[in-house]
Amino acid sequence: MIKKLLAIIVLVMVASLSIAGCTTTSNNTNQAATQHDAFLETYLAAYKNTTYASNSTHITAWELDWINSTSARVQHTVLNKSTNATWAWDETATVFPTTQDATNYVNAMNLTAYSLASTEYTSGGAYQNVTGHAPQIYKVYQYNEINRVHYIDQLDNIIFVSTATRLS
Repeated sequence: MIKKLLAIIVLVMVASLSIAGCTTTSNNTNQAATQHDAFLETYLAAYKNTTYASNSTHITAWELDWINSTSARVQHTVLNKSTNATWAWDETATVFPTTQDATNYVNAMNLTAYSLASTEYTSGGAYQNVTGHAPQIYKVYQYNEINRVHYIDQLDNIIFVSTATRLS
């Protein structure tokens, strides 16, 4: 009796999953991978290249994981050659439909502990490499802790929320 009941439960679960479309094929996985925001994908590739090209740092690890079609998490470890300090970065990059949408997002954040650290974009950065111009809106908010720094960056319609932790 119990075996029949278990068999019926398993059959119902398998049927429910099939009907609900919960099965995955390699075609669905590949299709999802191509649905990333093209601008953010291009920007993140340029960001990686710019970071690796820096003469003042050495990248020891880099990982990019897409959260959804408009945001990705970048984790990388950087050795600052001049200070011999190693930093682990954990960044979430999100692209918004417009610069105003990105500004609204930042303005809605709790910035109490942060201070505006910069509004001057360094020429030749990843954003300029991708778009051909510096961002019109560029703001970097910063909050310092012992061996940890938090950032919120706005580059027009891209927002970075980052934490850098000193490892050595």
